[in-house]
Amino acid sequence: MNTAARVSSYTVVAFFLAVILVPLFVLGTVSLQNSAGTINPLRLPETYFWSNYPKAIEVGNLVKYFSNSVSVLVMTLSVTLVCSIMAGYALRHGRAWKSDWFFSYFLVGMILPGFAGTIQSFLLLRELSLLNSHLGLAIIQVAGGMALPIFLYLQFFKTVPLEIEEAATIDGCSPVRIFWQVVVPLTLPVTSTCIIIIAINSWNDFFGPLVYLSSPASRTLPIGLMFFKTQYSANWPQLFAASVFVAMPITLLYMFVQRFIIKGLVGGAVKG
Repeated sequence: MNTAARVSSYTVVAFFLAVILVPLFVLGTVSLQNSAGTINPLRLPETYFWSNYPKAIEVGNLVKYFSNSVSVLVMTLSVTLVCSIMAGYALRHGRAWKSDWFFSYFLVGMILPGFAGTIQSFLLLRELSLLNSHLGLAIIQVAGGMALPIFLYLQFFKTVPLEIEEAATIDGCSPVRIFWQVVVPLTLPVTSTCIIIIAINSWNDFFGPLVYLSSPASRTLPIGLMFFKTQYSANWPQLFAASVFVAMPITLLYMFVQRFIIKGLVGGAVKG
């Protein structure tokens, strides 16, 4: 690589790095400044007001909203993962024409926008008495977020040699045992990818809780943050501190599983 190409590459990397880091820097500096003084988002504060964080958590009732978000996330994540991995495995071993038909059906979920069936979903949850409940919201998130994990699992299973399952069958393993003890442990990379995709979509979901959760006690963090801004918009340091509190769990989760993500996304690209 010549000098001009190297400089161009470094320039592009520096630009995208700045796009990522500058908002994080502003978020952190404003959250630690004094709300009574002049706020400068591009300057480190002379005195760090760490008290903005506990005040924001208390004023915004963020602990309650955090609990609600975790409740929805756990239900959505567990059900989506189990159903997706089983569906992907079934499509891999099903009859060709049936597998292709069902796979095309699931792909429609990746094409249609999530809010296309909002009215029907609202009426259905009302008939089932699941409106304003975390279970109802989790059902909507599972139904709307299963297409991509199924696609990823199917592509991964196509790279797993059938000889592995045949060897387990010869050793006396039942189909259920082969699936849970032989196949599932192999899916760690793609499972890590699905975890972060599902978690981000569920944690940051704003439209779903806004439509299906009407009670203040059932609000999730994105909705709670919206009402925090509505009621306390003049206190920008506390609002930014609340934003850090909302973003931190998913950021930590991403840092924990990010080394598996690229491997999971390209799981079927160079094999099979």
